[in-house]
Amino acid sequence: MSAELREANKELVRKYIDGINAWDFDGMAEMLADDFVFEQPFAAPGMQKRYEGPKALLDFQRSVSNMIVTESLHDLWLDTLHSDPGEVLATYKSDMEMVDDSLRYANDYICRFSVRDGKITRFFEYYDTGRLITGFGGTIDAPEIK
Repeated sequence: MSAELREANKELVRKYIDGINAWDFDGMAEMLADDFVFEQPFAAPGMQKRYEGPKALLDFQRSVSNMIVTESLHDLWLDTLHSDPGEVLATYKSDMEMVDDSLRYANDYICRFSVRDGKITRFFEYYDTGRLITGFGGTIDAPEIK
C-alpha cells in the first residue's frame, strides 16, 4: 500500500505541475485541499510569502498568467520521504515564455508538497530570487565590499 500511495501522491504533484504549465486553473483547483497553504519563503521584496486557501493561490497564479504565456516547467524529479509518503519532494526548472518577449526568465526550483487524502495541502517553493527579479526586468546592485 505504501508504494502505491507514494506513486499516487507523486502523480498528483506531476498533474499539478502540468496544470501550471497549461494554466488549467479549474484542474489545479480540484487538486487543492480546502485548507491549502502555499509558501515561497524567499520571495522577492514586495511579493507575498504565504497564501492561504486555494482561491488565494489561484488568484495569484491568474495574475501571473497575465505576464507569462507558459512557465515551461521541465526536468521534473519527484520522490517522497521514506518516513511519510504524503511528503513529496520535487525539483524542476523553468524556461518561461513571457508576454513581453524582451524579457526572459528561467530558474531552478526545490519544492515540497504535502498530500493528504488525495489533495495537496501544502506547497513550499524555493527558487533563486535574484533570477526572478532580473528575469522580470528588475535590477540588483551588489553591495560594495570594502
